[in-house]
Amino acid sequence: MKKSKFYYATVAILIAGFALISNRVQAGGEKFYSDLIRLDKVVTKINENYVEDVSSEELVDAAIGGIRSILDPHTAYFTPKDYEDLKVNTEGEFGGLGIQIGIRDQILTVVSPLAGTPAHRMGLQAGDKIIRIDTTSTQGISIDDAVEKLRGKPGSPVKIQILREGLLEPMEFNIVREVIKIESVPYASMINDSTGYVKITQFAKRTSEDLEARINDLKKKGDMKSLIVDLRVNPGGLLNQAISVSELFLDKNQMVVYTKGRVKSQNQEYHSRRNPIWTKKLVVLVNENSASASEIVAGAMQDWDRGIVLGETSFGKGSVQTILPLDGQQNTLKLTTAYYYTPAGRCINKPENAVRFKKAQGDTGKKGDTTWFYTKAGRKVLAGGGITPDVILPGRKYTRFDQELLRKTMFFNYVIKKRNDIAKKSKITPEFIVGKDIVDDFRKFVYSDTSFIKFRSASLIALDNFRDIVKKERGEHGDSVAAANADKAQVEGATNTLEGVLRAEADKEFDRNLDFITYQLKAELLGAALGEDARTAYELKNDNQVIEANRYLGDHKLFAKAFKKGKDKG
Repeated sequence: MKKSKFYYATVAILIAGFALISNRVQAGGEKFYSDLIRLDKVVTKINENYVEDVSSEELVDAAIGGIRSILDPHTAYFTPKDYEDLKVNTEGEFGGLGIQIGIRDQILTVVSPLAGTPAHRMGLQAGDKIIRIDTTSTQGISIDDAVEKLRGKPGSPVKIQILREGLLEPMEFNIVREVIKIESVPYASMINDSTGYVKITQFAKRTSEDLEARINDLKKKGDMKSLIVDLRVNPGGLLNQAISVSELFLDKNQMVVYTKGRVKSQNQEYHSRRNPIWTKKLVVLVNENSASASEIVAGAMQDWDRGIVLGETSFGKGSVQTILPLDGQQNTLKLTTAYYYTPAGRCINKPENAVRFKKAQGDTGKKGDTTWFYTKAGRKVLAGGGITPDVILPGRKYTRFDQELLRKTMFFNYVIKKRNDIAKKSKITPEFIVGKDIVDDFRKFVYSDTSFIKFRSASLIALDNFRDIVKKERGEHGDSVAAANADKAQVEGATNTLEGVLRAEADKEFDRNLDFITYQLKAELLGAALGEDARTAYELKNDNQVIEANRYLGDHKLFAKAFKKGKDKG
C-alpha cells in the first residue's frame, strides 16, 4: 500500500524526536525500532480508518504533546514560529509581568516575583499556583506555553487566577504588562561598619562583572570584614555567570558544579579559573525562590565550606536544557539533557522533577528519599533536591489581610495619591515616622475602596462553604416543605448569628496587622520619595534573615559553630 505524506510527516518528526531522546539506538536498536513499528501501525490505522479526517499536523502535535507529558516540564517542542518567538523573548524586548514560573506538583507555580515589576507591585508571591490565564485553564500547560500567554505587548492587560496556600478560594489579578528590564546586581551597601551586603536578582550577561565592581566599591568604604550575598528570590539565569560569580569567592581550580546525563558529552565539570577577590567571612542567603544558577553558587559555597548558607531550602531547579534542531525548517526541540550536581555530588534537582531520570540511571531510591553528603571539612549536608541551609530560618510570613492589601496594591495606590500631602507636613527621610494620623487616613482609604470592603476572612469563606453544603444536603433529602422550611430557618438563624460574630472579628483585622501596615507604609513612602535604594536599606534593617546573618558574622564562636554541625560521621 502506498503511504501518504500524512504518514511520512508524522513518522519523520517522531523518529527525529525519539532519536534525539535516545543516543543508544545501536545498543538497544531492536527494541527501539520495534517500538517505532508499533507507532507506524497506529498512525497507519488512524490514517486509513478513523471516522473523520485528522491532519498530519494535528496528529504530530498530539503525539509530541504525549511524549512531553512523560518528560520533565522544561522539555518543549518549537515550530518555526514558536522558535522565532523564543528568540524574540530571549534576545529582544518584550512585555511581561515580572515573574519566574515553574511546575510544582503538576501545577503552574510562581517561583518568584521580580522586584519593581507589575507582579511585585500587585503582591504576587512565590508559591502562588496559577490556575487560569485570561480564559484558559493552566491544567497540563507547559512552562513555555505559559510564558507565551503571560508575555505580550507592553501596556496590554492579562488576567490571572491563582490559588494561595492558606486561602480557601482563588484570587484574581488584573495586571498590565510592562517592558521588563532587570538590573542583576541592583543594590550593595555597608549595613554596619564591618559588614557589606550585596543583592543579586538574576544571573545575566554582566552579573559577575557588576558584582565584582560592587564588592570592590564596598571595600573602599571602610574596613569590611564580612559579606552577605543575597540570592533570595533569584530564579537563576546563565550557567557561565554562576561559575564566574562563584570564582569571586573560591580558590582557583576548585570545582563549582558538574553536569551528568545519559549522553557522555553532557558530563562536564566546571572549575574556578581565577583567584578570588573575597576570602573573608561570607554568608549566602537563599529561600524557596532561589533556583538554578543561585543554587549552583550556594551549593559550591557550602560544599567547600566557604561560607554559611542561611534561610530556607531552595527551589530545586537543577536541570540542563539543550536546543536541538530537528530539520532544516527550524522545528526545534528544547530537551532536558543533564542535571546539575554540587562539588560534593548532590543533585540540585528536586526528586519530583527527576524520578524518571533517576530510574534511568539505576537509582532505586524512593521519591522523596534524602541522602547525606559531606563537605570538604567533613560537615554533613542534606541531598534531597535544592540547597538546604546550614542555618534554617523562615522569612517574613503574611496574614491573609496583609496579602489582600498587597494584592489590591493598597499601599502603592495610597502613597501615589497622598505622598505630596504627607511630604508637605513632614520631610520623608530614613528617620521618618509613620504617625497615627497617616495610619488612620490609610484606614479610611482602605475601607472606602469598593473592592476591599468585600474582604472576607478565612472563617467567613468557610461559613459560606458550610451554607452551600447544608443547602446541597437539604436538597438530597426528600423532606416535606414544612420540615424543610423549619430546618432552613433554624440553620439560617444560627449561621446569621455566627456571621455577625465573624464579621465583627474581620473588622478588627486592620488593628491586628498595625505593625505590618506601619512598616509597609514607610517602605512605600521611602521608595516613592527617595528611590528604591532607600526603601531597600529600610527593609534590610527589618529583615530577620539579614539580622541573623549579621549576628553570625559578628560572633566568631557562633560563626565557627555553624561549620561544626554534622561533622560526626558516626
